[in-house]
Formats: sequence, C-alpha cells, structure tokens
Amino acid sequence: MTARKLGIVADDLTGAMDSSGYFAWLGFSTVVVLEPDFFSEATVLVITTNSRAESPEIARERVRQAMQGMAGRVVYKKIDSTLRGNIGEELKVAAEAMASQKTVVAPAFPAVGRTTVNGVLLVNGVPVAETQFASDPISPVKESNIPRLLEKSLGGKVGCVSVAEIEAGPEALKDTINHRPEEAVVCDVTEPAHLSGIARAAALAGGEWLLCGSGGLARELHLLLDGVPRAEKVSSEEESVGPALVVVGTRNQVAAKQLLKAQDELGLPVLNLETEKLNKEDIRSGRLGGIMEEADKLIKRGKGVAISSTFSRYVPELKQSMAVVMAEIVAGVLASHKFAGLFLSGGDIPWRSAVG
Repeated sequence: MTARKLGIVADDLTGAMDSSGYFAWLGFSTVVVLEPDFFSEATVLVITTNSRAESPEIARERVRQAMQGMAGRVVYKKIDSTLRGNIGEELKVAAEAMASQKTVVAPAFPAVGRTTVNGVLLVNGVPVAETQFASDPISPVKESNIPRLLEKSLGGKVGCVSVAEIEAGPEALKDTINHRPEEAVVCDVTEPAHLSGIARAAALAGGEWLLCGSGGLARELHLLLDGVPRAEKVSSEEESVGPALVVVGTRNQVAAKQLLKAQDELGLPVLNLETEKLNKEDIRSGRLGGIMEEADKLIKRGKGVAISSTFSRYVPELKQSMAVVMAEIVAGVLASHKFAGLFLSGGDIPWRSAVG
C-alpha cells in the first residue's frame, strides 16, 4: 500500500525547501507554505513552523497548528541532521496528532557525513555533541545519543533498529519495527541504501508510521508515492547565464568554507554584514543606504554578489532585526539588477519574517 499524499512539517524554511525540492523535480505537485492554516490539494504539502530556535512551548503550539492541515496524509517530521532544535517536543506533538502506530526516526544523511551507529549521531565519524554544533550560538547540541535525547521529551523508552535489521529487507524491517515494544525507534544508518530500505518498509506499513528525519530520508519518500500521477519534468536546452545573487544567513563552518571557495575560485564577491559594526538604530529603522551602495559596487564586477552574515558576530538582540535587514537588502538588489539565479540558505535566519 502506498500513500496518495505526503505532508512534511519542517522546523525552518531551509529544511522545508531541502526536503521538498526533489519531489518537485520528480514531477509531483509540491507546495511549501509559511502559515499552518493554508490548505492545498498538492500531492506534497510542506509547512515550515520556523520553530527551531523558539522555546519548547512555542514550538509545540506551532507543530500542533501545522498538523491540523495534514489530515489524510502520510506525515514526515523534518528535523535537522545535527539534532538542533526542539526535536523531541515537536515529535511528541506530531505523533499525538497523527495517532501513529510507530514513530520511526532516522536523521542520518550519509551523503553529507551524518551517520548513526548504536543510536549515536556522528558527523564525519565524531559524535555530534563533540563537534562545532555543540557551540552553535542559537541551538547548541548537547546530546549525541538520539534515543536518550528523545526519551526526555517523549516520556517513554525509545528503541534502536540496527543496520543488520534494515539490511534484512523492507518486509522484515516492517515486521521488526511493528513488533518492537517501544512506540518510537531510532534507525542506525551508515549508507544511503539504508534510508531507501526504511522508506520501502514505511510504504509496506501503509502509512501507519510517523516518519522523522533530515533531508536524507526525505529524498527517499517518493517511494511512498508510487503510482501517484506526476507532471512531466520541464527541460530547457538553454540554461540561464548571468550573475547570481547568493544570500547566506548561517554561521555553519561548512557554509563559511563554501563562501570562501566561491570567492577565491569563482571570483564571487562577498558582502559580509558585520552586525557588531552596524549602527543598531539604522538596522531597526531600515536605513541601509550605505550597505546598498556597497552591494551595487560589488555587483558591477559582473559576477553577482554573496550577501552574508556568516562571518559576523552573533548578536542575540538583533536576531529578528537581521532577518529584516537581509530582506531589505535582497529586495533592493533584486529591484535594481537582473540575475540568472537566486540562492537563499541558512537556518539561523528566520526567513519566515524575512520573506513575509
């Protein structure tokens, strides 16, 4: 049995886009919405709660609202591949709303170095709580053991499914999970094929599981939509050529390295918004003329520009204001220049308010 419709509840807009773009590319009707009361008949409906950096109370309420629009859909709770955010709290609300038979959690994403061994999330082989994510300025990760992390919020024992059990095949895996005494289980994953196996087992379970994971498992969920009509993929013989506008609002070290590589190897100029040097009143009032002039100068080099807060110091009191600042700059740049492509990235920026 396969699903006719899929619902994805993500804790930020970056995750919502990351988990849904592949469905659109495959030809499934896909809609990403910013408000939980939006209704759509799309095959894949994605709602961002923008709750990763919020308090557990706010996160729970936003997920509760989002789940009201997921009736009749198999639900995927999209979480961060490094366990940042209110994972357990949000998952508990989603499970209660769906009344799922089992909650199956697999945040691993082997393609980008995230794996799970004995229930422990590893980033390039290192427990996540011993990496840079432990000192994340917005949502620090203090626990690498996923079952232990979830048990604090779910209020019950969380089991662990081994790689061997996944490799036994989808039918055997379905039976293994359904017969586990725990209501929630975490799946060990060390290679992409394991994620595919989990998705195939979920399809056999007939929509009775609440699935939870990162962009890795999300890319395999098309297996649940086997037989659902798709639109023909649009192809173009000519790709857009011209400057690009890149906007990055995360302080992740990987993003920083990518920006520096684009600057060094592609000649992409980077305009870093140094929050500690910006006048706070100018930020709050939207007086950004100087920054806009600097952006114009960089764009005239002909290769576009990257606008980023990646290399700036995190200022908690400007968390919401910086989203507005970046939105104002991007809107102004787009109004004054033509670009072949627009790239937005960064869960540290509340894009919901930026694009609202």
